[in-house]
Amino acid sequence: MKKLPISLFLIAVTLCMNESAFAQKDFPVNDASTAALVSLCKNPDDQAGRNFCFGFGEGVYQSYLARQNPNKKPAICFPEQGDTREEILQRFLVWNKANPQFNQERAAKTLVRFFATSYPCK
Repeated sequence: MKKLPISLFLIAVTLCMNESAFAQKDFPVNDASTAALVSLCKNPDDQAGRNFCFGFGEGVYQSYLARQNPNKKPAICFPEQGDTREEILQRFLVWNKANPQFNQERAAKTLVRFFATSYPCK
C-alpha cells in the first residue's frame, strides 16, 4: 500500500482550520458536504480550489490510515504504481456523478466510501 507524506496531511488540516481556504466564489464556509467539495473540485481553472481538494483528500486518507486497526484487514489499498492525484480526482468526480445520493453527506465520509469502492484491498 502506498503511504503518502504526513506533510500533506498537515497542510490539509491547516487549510481546514483557515476559513479563507473556503473563500471561493459562492462556497459556504460551514458546508462540509460532498456537494460543496465537488463544486470546489470540479473547476480545473481554479488552482486554489484544486489544491484544497488534493490536500483534503490526502488528509482524509491519512486520517483513515491513522485510525486503521492494525489487527483488521484494511479496506483501502492504493496500488504501488497508482493513479496520479489528478486521475483520482477525475475518478471521484465521475463516481460522484453516478452516486448523487451521497451529496448531502460529509465529504470526508464520502471520500472514504469512494476510496474503498475504487481502491479495494484484494
